Amino acid sequence: MHRLSKKTVAALAVAASAGVVGLTGAATASASTPVDPPADTTAGTAADTAAPVVPPADTTVLPVEPGAPASGTITVSGTGSVTVDPDTAVVNLGVQVTAETGEAAMEQVSSGVTDLTAALVAAGIAEEDIQTSGLSLWSTFGDDGATVTGYQASINVDVTVRDIDAVGSAIDTAQQAAGPGFTVGGVTFSFADPETVLEEARVEAFANAQTIAGQYAAAAGVNLGSVESIVDTPLGIPVNFGRVGAMEDAAAGVPISPGTLDLQVQVTVTFTIA
Repeated sequence: MHRLSKKTVAALAVAASAGVVGLTGAATASASTPVDPPADTTAGTAADTAAPVVPPADTTVLPVEPGAPASGTITVSGTGSVTVDPDTAVVNLGVQVTAETGEAAMEQVSSGVTDLTAALVAAGIAEEDIQTSGLSLWSTFGDDGATVTGYQASINVDVTVRDIDAVGSAIDTAQQAAGPGFTVGGVTFSFADPETVLEEARVEAFANAQTIAGQYAAAAGVNLGSVESIVDTPLGIPVNFGRVGAMEDAAAGVPISPGTLDLQVQVTVTFTIA
């Protein structure tokens, strides 16, 4: 039997206590040394594959649902009108006189307008429908342009006549009362209550706006949608400047031609694009 020497036994004991395994007693790598796993050859991990795809910086991404309608609006203006016969007239009447002094001129013109007003009221014109619209006093000069020869004064009133057929007789009445200094500045015609007839014009204005918007929609290749807003634009009530005939025969009445009035409406409508 082979006997180990004392030195050999001692060496093996030291190796065993150190956890060294060897048939010949030579020291080897420790069994407790960790071993690195082989490098992963997979193209990407789960986290890598779940990362979102980011579009280029210059690309705008908008969410679009299938069958979503087009957005935007079309805004247009439409007009409509209705023709009416005037029912109200405003006649500008007055008195103008010349006197040697300014005081005398003012006294005479005031007296003439007072008589004119009283005659109109007696003929059925309401006092609140007679309003002073102008008063003036100026000097008159001789041929040299420097010598004052007298003074002229005038007073004008606006008379509202609410019966068109009575305009001529109102002028005749005023002329007879005022005397030779009587003047007529003009006559205008209007319609007292336009709201009673403007419905037709408004309907026409909206239809006009809808037609125009439809034309724009067709040109753009889209469909016209619902109404988003309607804005009414007041245009004011027009007046006609009537013609006053020559007053050669006051008894026969002054001929007046009121004509007709076109009351207009303008509306601005915004439609959605369907």
